[in-house]
Amino acid sequence: MKSNFKIIKICRICGSKSFFEYLNFGKQPLANSFIKRDEIKHEKKFPLRMILCKKCGLSFLSISVNPKLMFNNYDYLSSSSKALVDHYKKLTDSLILKFKLNKNDKILDIGCNDGVLLNRYPDNYCNLIGVEPSTAAKLLNLKKIKLYNSFFNYNYSKKIKKEMGCPKIITITNVFAHIDDIKDFVKGLYNISNKETVIVIEFPYLIDMINKNYYDLIYHEHVSYLSLQPLKILFNKFNMQIFKYEKFDIGASGPSMRIFVSRKNSNFNVSKSLLNQITFEKNWKLLSKKPYILFNQKVKNHKLKLLKLINKLIQKNHNIGCFSAPAKGNTLLNYLNISNKIIKYVSENNKRKIGKYTPGTHYKIVTDKDFLNKNISYAILLSWNYKKFFIKNSEFIKKNNYFIIPMPNPHIKK
Repeated sequence: MKSNFKIIKICRICGSKSFFEYLNFGKQPLANSFIKRDEIKHEKKFPLRMILCKKCGLSFLSISVNPKLMFNNYDYLSSSSKALVDHYKKLTDSLILKFKLNKNDKILDIGCNDGVLLNRYPDNYCNLIGVEPSTAAKLLNLKKIKLYNSFFNYNYSKKIKKEMGCPKIITITNVFAHIDDIKDFVKGLYNISNKETVIVIEFPYLIDMINKNYYDLIYHEHVSYLSLQPLKILFNKFNMQIFKYEKFDIGASGPSMRIFVSRKNSNFNVSKSLLNQITFEKNWKLLSKKPYILFNQKVKNHKLKLLKLINKLIQKNHNIGCFSAPAKGNTLLNYLNISNKIIKYVSENNKRKIGKYTPGTHYKIVTDKDFLNKNISYAILLSWNYKKFFIKNSEFIKKNNYFIIPMPNPHIKK
């Protein structure tokens, strides 16, 4: 990898070289690279550009950053989000019910982070397996979870299969969009599965991102931006099928799509609703330039509208801060490019981030308690996908302050 990244020259799903660039954010830092003050001068930035494969419809970044650079020192902890914990509790409950799981079934979570999903299963479940390459794995309960501290791929799947056998359930939440060699990854899924295995994958849905203008979902960890048509092509290559999908207003990065995948020789039938959604994607013109050109213009218009709202508050001498420090918030903040003399502080409850600075913009991250003492009356809610939770529970709002909700339409909420 040249300079810690490589340029993508062929589509990682279909191999085509027929591309169309539709969005360019210039050079941005890694969205989860929260830094100490003395590290600011050494901060690295990389191109952040969106590309469409005109043959299969996959959207992807023009480069792939070395994953070791992104995940070796990783500050994202899934369990720090109460709303996400609740989301995964509902997921595990539904899997137990739908697929009649019992305490002895093998359950594998790829990209398990700090164990947020696996810990939602009942305490008597005794075959919980986690794969996690990042430093978040240090927080796992190793008495409950069998850990593989590595990146998942085909070769590594052979090791897990030899030691643990084929799981009945494999979950991959907020991970699939991160995979550069996605064909090798799916080859590994095929290898570790059998006709009883159900693979459950959650990811931000490309069409929702574009229709609703959720452009803050674009950052270097997310190398691919997924929809059903290219995923169907991908799984077909490995004799696998998507047999069902669901959509949710919540997910680790925002509103999400959940797909259910199996081997083609399984007993799971492809749902009519899935076929209808694939037809919807074709009618939406997934392979056409038009929706992507319109998206580009919507992104520019959104920036102007949000900056106008913020500047009005500044002119009235209100102090502005940011509330929560998710990775996606850094795409938005770097795109807005507001001086750290205007926005100085970000409130956060993840201890690994507190005391550090936001990448690129260099706003200081403080505790929720300290934030209340900074005389800030308006805060940009960067975790806008959890706005209901924060509006109901945050002390900041209870102290008669206001949130600026940035997405999808900028507005002020108390």
